[in-house]
Amino acid sequence: MDIGIQFSTPVTRVKFRGCAVVLYFGLLTIASQAQNLTILTSFNFGNNGSPEASALVQGADGNLYGTTFYGGNISLAFPQGAGTVFRVNLLGAMTTLYNLGAASTDGANPTGIIQASDGNFYGTTQSGGPANLGTVFKITPQGAFTTLHAFAGNEGANPLSAVTQGTDGNFYGTTNGGGANQGGTIFKMTPAGGITTMYSFPALTHGWVPSNLIQATDGNFYGTTYGGGSNGFGTVFKTTPSGVFTILNSFSGPNVYDPRAGVIQATDGNFYGTTIGNYGAVFKMTPDGAVTTLYLFFSMFTGEGPAGGLIQGANGNLYGTTMLGIEEGTLFELTPSGTFTQLALFDPGTFAQPQSTLLQASDGNLYGAASSGGAYGDGGIFRYSFGSNAAPVLPEIWGMAANAASGQRGIVSNSIITIYGTSLSATTDNWNNLIVNSQLPTSIDGVKAMVGDQPAYLSYVSPTQINAVAPDLPVGEVQVTVTNSVGTSQAVMAEVQAAQPAFFLWPGGYVVATRQDFSLAVKNGTFPGVTTVPAKPGDVIILWGTGFGATSPPAPVGVEVPSDTVYNTASPVTVTMGTTNATVYGAALAPGYAGLFQVAIQIPPGLADGDYTVIAIISGVQSPATTITVQQ
Repeated sequence: MDIGIQFSTPVTRVKFRGCAVVLYFGLLTIASQAQNLTILTSFNFGNNGSPEASALVQGADGNLYGTTFYGGNISLAFPQGAGTVFRVNLLGAMTTLYNLGAASTDGANPTGIIQASDGNFYGTTQSGGPANLGTVFKITPQGAFTTLHAFAGNEGANPLSAVTQGTDGNFYGTTNGGGANQGGTIFKMTPAGGITTMYSFPALTHGWVPSNLIQATDGNFYGTTYGGGSNGFGTVFKTTPSGVFTILNSFSGPNVYDPRAGVIQATDGNFYGTTIGNYGAVFKMTPDGAVTTLYLFFSMFTGEGPAGGLIQGANGNLYGTTMLGIEEGTLFELTPSGTFTQLALFDPGTFAQPQSTLLQASDGNLYGAASSGGAYGDGGIFRYSFGSNAAPVLPEIWGMAANAASGQRGIVSNSIITIYGTSLSATTDNWNNLIVNSQLPTSIDGVKAMVGDQPAYLSYVSPTQINAVAPDLPVGEVQVTVTNSVGTSQAVMAEVQAAQPAFFLWPGGYVVATRQDFSLAVKNGTFPGVTTVPAKPGDVIILWGTGFGATSPPAPVGVEVPSDTVYNTASPVTVTMGTTNATVYGAALAPGYAGLFQVAIQIPPGLADGDYTVIAIISGVQSPATTITVQQ
């Protein structure tokens, strides 16, 4: 959600003039579609294993096929099981096609499969085989299993990803170890199992832990390495079918690094991928290697750790998951231009920690594997259906009403809060055109939120998130419920606090700060394609936040803040930058808006260039640390 902020009221000696500032308030920029995340089938460790990072494929028969890393045959060599190959139909009926470890040549711990042009499935195992260095196998749709190659080390060892079939009919893949330099390899395998080493990674200089490969429209193969490269943060590489190797990009951080999954080539010809360093990111790369950041995950509420990579849906958008999030992972959508939508939240009551790449099946739904949760706690297969609706569900976690700036659980009267859940709303909408005579709405598209015995003033609704201004409440515990057209959620408890100060954040974790002319005071490069200038020593800047508590005089609740009165914080605010106190000129509610506080400070004149931790304290309560860049 984009919020324009205008100020015209003087606070102490600083006059705030009109502007329009787009703020990234926690998840306020994230919209969602109506969603339906369901359990298709659950894994049972003792029976059909645990999926770990296995991706699904849809066979020509319409069924889903995949592998589990553990489970199946348990032995002294593989006490957690050697893994399985399974089939599941779209109704959830599962069949174990093969339990690895039945023969000494099988290999163990499979890392995914593909269906080849001959109708059979081909995959790799990370370990097992005569040298315990992994294998490549073939399995028919009926479950007849054949080991095609067992790695011995010189040609590679311990593959971590599935193979891909090239246009020439051969199979191409990577190994994590072995080869001439013991740094892993890129290999080619004939359908009969003949292996050719195309490239041996030289220690760390060209990357390590290579991903799966894709064959692009130019006929070359593309992949990533999790680490290594010229900066040590991983690479994107290209190799020709004859083995000519090129590094296209070496990641350098500070927010985009460590790609765990490979890349995809979208219909626009560009490549897209994810990294898991910091909170994670989605990047775009042109065929010649120019990389731009498409989206930065910046808190647990946006999701954290998009390990499974991306797919492109039939609508042209990108889809993926994060391992972590507000509970145990998220499912998201991203347009090629970078518009982010959080579609669903995972929790241990359903499934948790999805780590595999999604699949869009012929029915249009998204399918994936989660590594935990489900009926037995061992994960399973989930389905995401577009466009359905249900009664709201709030997470069974203490106080999942949170400060919209920091994500900290808790509520402060007349401040901006976020309520998280699933099926909260059938639509994504905001309070535009619903504010009448400065009165804030308590319902958007039939969605309401009750905090204690009072309605919250809603600014934004979506299936997984509601943003609101909290009503005037006494300090203590309250119940929170959400009602939509289908029904009312169960009640969850939240803690009302006198103050819980927090500043909003730009992408990358930088504090939302503007100058008095409302130009952005943020490190250049924070917004791709936008030139910004950091704050200088001595600059007077405005920090934006919420949760600063009562005001003097008491501000009206449920309305836009009147501009004819300055509603200063009832208690003084102090701000530190690193170990230096900043001069605070004033802290007050922003006129014309609701729940939003402005804190005007002067950057200490003597500060050297660099990044500084910013912390505010009011009534003894400290805000979470944020960061600001100071540059002369």
